[in-house]
Amino acid sequence: MPRVLGIFTCYNRREKTISCLKNLMQNNSSIEFFFVAVDDGSTDGTNESLALYKNVQIILGSGHCYYSGGMRLGIKEAKKKCDKFDWILFFNDDVEFFPNILERLIGYANERNEIIVGATCNEIGELTYGGVVKTSRFRPAFRIVISKDSRMFCDTFNANCVLIPTEIFKSLPNIDSQYTHALGDFDYGLEAKKRGIPIVVADFFVGQCFCNLIEGTWEDNRLSRRERLKKKESPKGLPWKEWFYFVKKNYGICSACVSSMVPYIKILIGRS
Repeated sequence: MPRVLGIFTCYNRREKTISCLKNLMQNNSSIEFFFVAVDDGSTDGTNESLALYKNVQIILGSGHCYYSGGMRLGIKEAKKKCDKFDWILFFNDDVEFFPNILERLIGYANERNEIIVGATCNEIGELTYGGVVKTSRFRPAFRIVISKDSRMFCDTFNANCVLIPTEIFKSLPNIDSQYTHALGDFDYGLEAKKRGIPIVVADFFVGQCFCNLIEGTWEDNRLSRRERLKKKESPKGLPWKEWFYFVKKNYGICSACVSSMVPYIKILIGRS
């Protein structure tokens, strides 16, 4: 029986969180699951509901961990116990997983020497998240992909569903501490690629997960410039320091200097 250690963050969406866990456990009966859940200060009973499961370890966040910070806590704890498991699963609790999907992902893996990414779709079957390939060598430009007739190798991934062999997980560092919310999963995948670890996206959808809406974010050109700037520099936006760091680390200082100015130009001229 394969043993899978799942790591996820959660905050105030109890019904989705519990539904996601039940879905994974009940629809993949050949897998033994254990979960590390980072609850970043939920007030809707998420923590109490998770505590009913013996195979869920809850880590309480500060309330300011956000995604990357929460995953860092989960990964740190998982490093202590991962030797007991065959696979490590990064996932989001808002994914509505299809039946037997973890069993299928394990079957798709190639002798545990590569990271397997599970792609998600919307309600009409359009790709939303999955494997990610670079579309430029010189600037941060990416395209989300799914395998078709042949296995597609990627440069990084959206961590909505990522299956990592334990030995590979042990060899990788934690998510970079420079990231608060966004960019942490992209950077983690790029680091794996730099170390020569193959990243493959499966040729089937693992579940439904809807794209984040632009409305109300810093990219929403209906908002005032002041509002957009404030949202951009918020933890869930695209803070200048983190974006500059990401681009410099993965593309170099020249690209970072140019790319860090692009969001401000978009805000100034009213582009999304």
